[in-house]
Amino acid sequence: MRGFLIALTFFTRIPLPGPKDVTAEEFTRSYRFYPLVGLVIGLLLWLMAKLLIPFYPPLVLGALLLVGELMLTGGIHLDGFMDSMDGLLSARSPERILEIMKDSRVGAHASMALVGLLLLKFTLLASLTSPRVSLLLVVPMISRWVFQIGVIGFPYARAQGLGKGFHEATHWVPFLLTGGVVGGISFLLVGLAGIVAFALSVLFITLLASRISSLLGGLTGDLYGAMIELSEVICLLVAFPFLK
Repeated sequence: MRGFLIALTFFTRIPLPGPKDVTAEEFTRSYRFYPLVGLVIGLLLWLMAKLLIPFYPPLVLGALLLVGELMLTGGIHLDGFMDSMDGLLSARSPERILEIMKDSRVGAHASMALVGLLLLKFTLLASLTSPRVSLLLVVPMISRWVFQIGVIGFPYARAQGLGKGFHEATHWVPFLLTGGVVGGISFLLVGLAGIVAFALSVLFITLLASRISSLLGGLTGDLYGAMIELSEVICLLVAFPFLK
C-alpha cells in the first residue's frame, strides 16, 4: 500500500497526503504500482466522461477530457516527451541529442510535436461515444505498464539520472506477471479492443525503444515519459476499429 501511495502521489496531482521519509529504494521500487496508478486515472476519466456525455457535444467533451487528464497528471510525462522530441528531431549526433534533451528550454521541435500529440489525442477523445468510453479505463493502465519494456529491456544512456534508478530496480518476472494482469483486465473491460491495444502497444514500444537505443546507446528518463504519452495515443488509435 505504501508503494502504491508513493507512485500515486508522485505521478498524479490527486490531493492525497504523501508517505513521509520515502527512501530512494522505495521510490524506484514503486514502479510495480504504475499500472494501478494508470487504472485510477482511467477510472476518473471514465467517470468524468459518463457524467458529461449527456450535457456536452463531442468536441467540448474531448477538450474537457484532455484538460482533465492534464490536471490529474500535471503533464508530468509531457515534459519528457517534449525534451525527447527536441533532441530526436534535431538530426544531430547522439551526443548532441542527449545534450539537447537535457536542456530545459523548449525548442521548435518540441512545440510542434506537442501540438501534434495533443491534437491527435483530442480528436480521439472527442470521438469516444458513450459505448466507447470504457476504453478510457484501460489506456492509462496499459501505457504505464508497456513503457517499462524500455526501462527493463534496454540500457540507460546516462551515467546518472532519475530514470537510472528505475532501470536498475525493474525486473522481468514482476514485469511479466503484471503484464498478464494488465492484459486480462483490458480484455475483461473492453474485450477484443483491449487485447489489440495491449498487443500493438507492446510491439510499438519495443520497436521504438530498440530504434532509439541503437541510435543513442540507451534510453533516458525523458524517453520513458515520451513512451507513456505515445503509447496512450497508439492504444486509442488501434483500438477504435474493434470497439462496438
